[in-house]
Amino acid sequence: MPFPKRHPGNKLFQTADLRLKNLLGQAQKRLQEESVEKVLAWLRPQIGDFAQSQDAARLLYILAAGVRNRHPQQAIAILEHLLSRRPADTHARAAIAPLYDRVGAQLKAKNTALKVIETADAAPLDRLRAANLLVRFDAGPRAPQAALEAFEAMGRPLRFAAELLYIALRVADWKASRMLIDQIHQAYAQGRSDEVRESPRTHLLWCDDEATNLAVVASWNQRSLPQIRTNPPPVQDLKDRRIRIGYLSSDFREHPTARLINGLLRHHDHEQFEIFIYCSGWDDGSPIRAQINTHCDQLHTVTNLHDADAAALIRSHGIDVLVELNGPTRATRMGILAHRPAPVQIDYLGYPGSVGGRVVDYIIGDPYTVPPGAEQAYPEKVIRIQQTYQVNDYAALSLPPVQDRRSIGMPEKGPVLGMFNAINKVSEDVWTVWMRILKEVPEATFCLLDPGTAARKHLSDAVRAHGLNPQRRVAAVRPLPQMKHLARLQFCDVMLDPWPYGGHTSTSDALFAGVPVVALEGRNFASRVSGGLLRAAGLRVLVQPDIEGYVRMVIRLLRNPGDLAQLKRFIRDQVPRSNIFDAAGKARQLEWAYRTALDLARQGLPPRHITVTGQEFAVDRKPSISTGPTVTIPAPVPPTPKASPADHSRPIPLVLVLGPWSSGTSATAGMLALAGLHAPGPYVQVNDPRTPQTYEMIAFRDVLRTLASEATLKCRSSPETIRRSLTDFRNGPLREARRAAGSPPDAPVLLKHALCAVMLPALGEIFDLRLIGVLRPLAKIEATRQRRQWPAVFGAEGAKLLYRSMFAYLVDHDTPFHLLRFTDLRRRPEACLDDLVKFCGLDPTPEQRKAALGFINRRGTKAAA
Repeated sequence: MPFPKRHPGNKLFQTADLRLKNLLGQAQKRLQEESVEKVLAWLRPQIGDFAQSQDAARLLYILAAGVRNRHPQQAIAILEHLLSRRPADTHARAAIAPLYDRVGAQLKAKNTALKVIETADAAPLDRLRAANLLVRFDAGPRAPQAALEAFEAMGRPLRFAAELLYIALRVADWKASRMLIDQIHQAYAQGRSDEVRESPRTHLLWCDDEATNLAVVASWNQRSLPQIRTNPPPVQDLKDRRIRIGYLSSDFREHPTARLINGLLRHHDHEQFEIFIYCSGWDDGSPIRAQINTHCDQLHTVTNLHDADAAALIRSHGIDVLVELNGPTRATRMGILAHRPAPVQIDYLGYPGSVGGRVVDYIIGDPYTVPPGAEQAYPEKVIRIQQTYQVNDYAALSLPPVQDRRSIGMPEKGPVLGMFNAINKVSEDVWTVWMRILKEVPEATFCLLDPGTAARKHLSDAVRAHGLNPQRRVAAVRPLPQMKHLARLQFCDVMLDPWPYGGHTSTSDALFAGVPVVALEGRNFASRVSGGLLRAAGLRVLVQPDIEGYVRMVIRLLRNPGDLAQLKRFIRDQVPRSNIFDAAGKARQLEWAYRTALDLARQGLPPRHITVTGQEFAVDRKPSISTGPTVTIPAPVPPTPKASPADHSRPIPLVLVLGPWSSGTSATAGMLALAGLHAPGPYVQVNDPRTPQTYEMIAFRDVLRTLASEATLKCRSSPETIRRSLTDFRNGPLREARRAAGSPPDAPVLLKHALCAVMLPALGEIFDLRLIGVLRPLAKIEATRQRRQWPAVFGAEGAKLLYRSMFAYLVDHDTPFHLLRFTDLRRRPEACLDDLVKFCGLDPTPEQRKAALGFINRRGTKAAA
């Protein structure tokens, strides 16, 4: 095995005698077959007294470094032996501290790292690496300061810029972060990515260029995982036995990954699948660990096993599909997969994106996190499940009761903005946008998880720099156990999603607690997860295309308590029944994907992209260098009510009530809704008590506002963008609202908004459209506008433009239409109702008819919306 590149011991071994080099090589080979104790006993008489031999100490250090990734316990045993003879060796301390952390000995890890940075003559590199660990334990400002001093003492080497960047991000030191990101970015531009040696997880915190992301993770994969050429075991005969699925992770404990994967484990079909857990971490004694233990057939701890031994154990169990749940993160044991213990190997959930291929066949995503076409750049094949790849298990929980604000660190009064992601996801640019929102809504408070002493100081300075009082405007609340945290979230009014690495579990937590999350459209897997969850929940409107839209959305929600309350009711009432909380449905999809991948392996075919559509798997059988055919492997119809792609190809029947603002469209829509036409909410509210209900869907209005301007009544998007956005709305929020209401597939839905007039051609293409035009004299429209104190465009001035657009469309298209004078609706409601229900194809019951007429008689003569 070659010596680690750029290792402090390399120079020594270049000048030391060949005997020591040979000893190292022999020791490395022996460790593959013998215990550490036996290898050390063999070495001791050959290298002499440790206290007197610097060469011997370096030999043991390099020996430990060579096995730390694939057998951390071996490395710990070697370094502990070295420290027993050389207790002041800071080099060994700096190496052993992160290994203690990996196996769950956090207090040992912290105390060992503290000794390193407190040792005045410790080498700069040792101080930097000790600080890298200590920032996770809130050791105050000592650790980041020691790291900066060490980096400067080494001459700001590119090789260690990424390690310091991790520290700077953990403590919100944005000045240092900018300097380091500039250094790393310049290196990438110069083609020096191999010199950077950046951690893929840290890289995602600042870079959302997917091509660069893929290059960084590929580089990590090549340098961090062993080059082992082992053929996977053949697929065993499945006759008379269950398919064996193995899950490998360090996080089967109180950890977000465990809470997510527990839903999959709970809902696996144990008559068809045998579930094996391989824990590379530790048992923390938590309730979630106990639950995981009950949801599997076998649980094995591989923490103390060499990668090869762990792989041999997995292979001995005859695992058919092995699913790795860490990815290229701090605690990864992906080296086990390099030994190919299973015919099919998949990476899922712990890392958002490609893991560099080579040791895995597939990663799991969805059509939003990995958009069609993006998979061509991935070295692995992509399994896409619908509608979000993330499996959530909130169905097993009950939302805790709301507690007293003060008792859980929340402000007593005023709207609350929340952000419960780690502070290293927050850049200076993101913070500036959030401070801008606080300035616009001065009564609001911003709550975030306590980021630690050093980060609190930096954030307080940043708040003051924006002219705000940190004591009054920003609250850093302590971390809480999961159920208490969910209770606390209910006090938040809006959650702010950071970028480019947005929330994942934090977003689903917020939605379960009934809190809206405002997010940006992302450019890579990690930045699309929040958006994917929101879209799957029917909340596409909360996913904004740019920062200006993000800011406007947050401010609008905070300034309009009625809109916010309706949105929260929708989240509480509808989202729990949406796809994102359907753990059982996710389990069925993943099981089908596992079967499909295993069937390909059984036939001797290479992995192919797999899309789970709900009715079948579309499996791309084409080799990447061929133009061969595409075939479909059938699958059973899922036992879930979610809409299938076949539904998406059939236009939704839409009755569009159209007219300018204040023309009577709300009165018309309300009558039709009471007569049996589904009008999905939550609805927009207006500042007029005479119009308590507009029947204008918030989600629809906000999509339209991104496509056209209310100020100019002109489209500001291309026809292609308009069609795409309206299609997304139809296939997402609208279909979910229809499903939640139990509407039959052929039942029409009612929508209304004045801006529809400027994009009628697109609406006509996307929906099975019927149009009801509501006419009202311009003078009446203008009088209502003035009473409501609305801008001029919402009165006669805008009405002329909108009526012109509507009639121009009707002249050129054969869309069925019905024109209704608002004055007729007020004077002859029964006749108008008869005409409208006939046009819409409704058959109202006597009770519905009575309610519809009562609505007009009570309200129609008072006001128009």
